[in-house]
Amino acid sequence: MNNNNTSITEDLLNDAQSVVRQVETVIDHTAAPVRQSIVTRFPVLFLLLVTFGVTLTLFGIQRYLEESWLNAHPWVAVFLGVVVLTATGSLYKKLG
Repeated sequence: MNNNNTSITEDLLNDAQSVVRQVETVIDHTAAPVRQSIVTRFPVLFLLLVTFGVTLTLFGIQRYLEESWLNAHPWVAVFLGVVVLTATGSLYKKLG
């Protein structure tokens, strides 16, 4: 009985996944021209919005770090930053 339920569940999930893929394809084909025309028609506006979003993200991270315990221990923050940069650099080298 349990194997039968498992196979039915797998079939339902596979069917749902195929429907989602079809919907994604239709939406991508429908939205692609609009997306391209907005970027090409308003490049300065798009650039300003992207810059605003990046600035807000960095500002939020800065404020979070100022309010956390890392503000009281700047050497820990420097150490963590170097560790993250080293890890991402070595990962970048491995991925080629």
